[in-house]
Amino acid sequence: MTSPDGNIPVDGRTSKEPVGTASRATRRSAIRIGVVLCVAIAGCVSAGRLDNAIAVFDFRADVNDAATFRDRTYLDSPWVAGEWTVMDDARLWMPKDATYRVVQGPFLDRAAHSGQGPDFLRGLLLPRRETNSKSARWVFCYDCDESTLGSGFEVLSKSRDGFLFARVRS
Repeated sequence: MTSPDGNIPVDGRTSKEPVGTASRATRRSAIRIGVVLCVAIAGCVSAGRLDNAIAVFDFRADVNDAATFRDRTYLDSPWVAGEWTVMDDARLWMPKDATYRVVQGPFLDRAAHSGQGPDFLRGLLLPRRETNSKSARWVFCYDCDESTLGSGFEVLSKSRDGFLFARVRS
């Protein structure tokens, strides 16, 4: 059966489709409905699990909130040599445009902290700059005592493990 002009079948089929088969429009509609249903089900499942996903971040935020400034700033790690008190004294004593150098004492056991101490200092003391120049006014020394640097330096802070912070005597 065709339309009055004879070109378009009245029942939506093309002239080549056998009777009883679904038209392309009907198949596309079914596919669209299936996609919408899948997306809706996925959205419902995701919404149900959202609180679990957020709880992970909420826990981490609570841990960070409970930490003090010192806990967040100074790593409690065997890989970073030096006590936080010395590093904090240095951060407070040194001007922002200062340069400093890092000296290693004669018996430094690099395996204990893999040399990460100077790297940690570089990040902590920004915008201050590390230099190898002996003319640097500020000095950090690993595995040192006051005699290692000599009388030309005034020790401002030191730790029990031989980490010290000093400046050139004025």
